[in-house]
Amino acid sequence: MKKAIIIILINLLLSACASEQDKSHDVVSNETFPDQESWDASMVITREGKTVGLLKAGHIKKYSKQNITLLSENIQVDFYNSDGQHTSVLTSEGGKIFDIKQDMIAYDNVVVVSDSGITLYTDTLIWDNKNQKVISEIPVKITTKENDTFYGDSFISDANLENYELTNPRGKTSKTINVD
Repeated sequence: MKKAIIIILINLLLSACASEQDKSHDVVSNETFPDQESWDASMVITREGKTVGLLKAGHIKKYSKQNITLLSENIQVDFYNSDGQHTSVLTSEGGKIFDIKQDMIAYDNVVVVSDSGITLYTDTLIWDNKNQKVISEIPVKITTKENDTFYGDSFISDANLENYELTNPRGKTSKTINVD
């Protein structure tokens, strides 16, 4: 009788372990794996048939069902204006593209250098494609070619970093201001 109970208990334990293993396979489904992957890849970004950006990344993963593309390993995006002229370059360690809206988030050591001489430093930067705005909702640092340095708690700008707003701005400048 004891042998029968032990055999039943062993069978129950084995079937429970098998059930747990089956469940773990359900958690790792095809949806967690990318549909496409690329290494040392480049992508041309267009708007109405014109090149507006050239993206390079060490690793790109596309998830079609979630409409998300993940970027990692030395991200670089060169931006161009409507005349095809280079305007700025963004670098970061990682990023995420929301494929439907073509919005992007760059994160980890984000630096944007504009051809006009402005450099933006932050840890997270958002590209709002609909409004064509660059946004950081966290602290930023901006330097200019005149050696000005500004800090802000958040940032919003046009794509060229020419017209920008800082929340709670502070810093140093070499410019003089006439106060009358």
